[in-house]
Amino acid sequence: MLACIQANILFEAIGIWLLVLGTIGFLVTGLDKTRAIRGGWRIREATIFAISLLGGALGVGAGMILFHHKTSKVGFLVIYVSILVLWLVILEQIGFLACLGTALP
Repeated sequence: MLACIQANILFEAIGIWLLVLGTIGFLVTGLDKTRAIRGGWRIREATIFAISLLGGALGVGAGMILFHHKTSKVGFLVIYVSILVLWLVILEQIGFLACLGTALP
């Protein structure tokens, strides 16, 4: 199913990296939402942006949607979407998205 990615060691490493950082981004977003509800110590937005910039943007986005977290903060959304677009452009330029697209039915 993912033969194109498995045939390219760089794409395989990128895929694993994005999966790990995406999972971390998702969990951090959920943790911050839980802390926001309970009034506890919060995770800095800069930390969430750093995780996104390092490759966790899709996980952070999924967490934002699922947990309804920071979706009304326009400033946060502008920076987050900019990071997401940056990642999508990079992945498109190196051919990762095209390779991933061949795995879809």
